[in-house]
Amino acid sequence: MKKVLFLLAFLFVAGSVFAQSNYGWPEQHNRKEITVENEGQNITIDKNVYSWRPFDREVGLSLYGSRYRKAASNKGWGVTLSCLLAPALLVGSLAAVDSEFPGVAVVGGLALAGTVYGGITLWRKGQRELDAMLDDYSAKYAPKPYAASLSFGPTRDGVGLALNF
Repeated sequence: MKKVLFLLAFLFVAGSVFAQSNYGWPEQHNRKEITVENEGQNITIDKNVYSWRPFDREVGLSLYGSRYRKAASNKGWGVTLSCLLAPALLVGSLAAVDSEFPGVAVVGGLALAGTVYGGITLWRKGQRELDAMLDDYSAKYAPKPYAASLSFGPTRDGVGLALNF
């Protein structure tokens, strides 16, 4: 009898675990319509289906506009300068070291230093701004947990249990 009850309890728990899996992300065909309502307090995709979506280019441009565009542009140019132009200048400068014009190598080295410095600066500035927008978006629009939590720690009158919901 215990085995039968254990087996039924296991099947019940296993079935309820799958019932709780709500991935929350819309299918590709449902991502067409994005509506921002109540002065930016509610984002709806395909009316009454999903109330939040991952932070991507479309959400960034629709909520933050030119601020998002500028941050993405800064990051893109920083990556381009650091990962594409800097290695090309390095190769050119190293090739110019053995040439008959040593000034070309010096100018190439200075250009390399400026490109690396400017690229890393733009990359960090753009990424920092994108992270700030993502944090703001998550704080405003992310699903809030509905579960209560019980914690043990300091209170006004000493140490105790706190029920947060």
